Amino acid sequence: MVWTSFWDMHSGGGQKEKWSKIFIEAPEVEAEVIFQNRFGHNPHRVTCTCCGDDYSVDEHSTLEQATGYHRGCAYGTNHDEGWIEQPSGDSWRKYISLEEYLASGDALAIYEKDILPEERIGELREQGYVWMD
Repeated sequence: MVWTSFWDMHSGGGQKEKWSKIFIEAPEVEAEVIFQNRFGHNPHRVTCTCCGDDYSVDEHSTLEQATGYHRGCAYGTNHDEGWIEQPSGDSWRKYISLEEYLASGDALAIYEKDILPEERIGELREQGYVWMD
């Protein structure tokens, strides 16, 4: 199963939920609906026209890959490696384990087993500022 990350961009000047990063064990299109049903707002909502979408949304092969950057992991020398479980060496990003990261209170992982069937149903609602072509 893949993981989808939702990184709060603090658009409009503030964080939208208790966690700045939310990870959902589901493909991106499905995870977006789950996110909206769980938190009551579309992750692509635009709160502020100068800031863009409220969240940066990306799909990852594993939870370790989804959190690698935020945990201070090094990026493999072979592009196919992705994030590897060792310190990046960046002074501004201290390496921490996945367990420490999830316990920090800054991130929430929603595992497939914890997703209610009704949270998977629906379509994204248009919210916030909407760009018209």
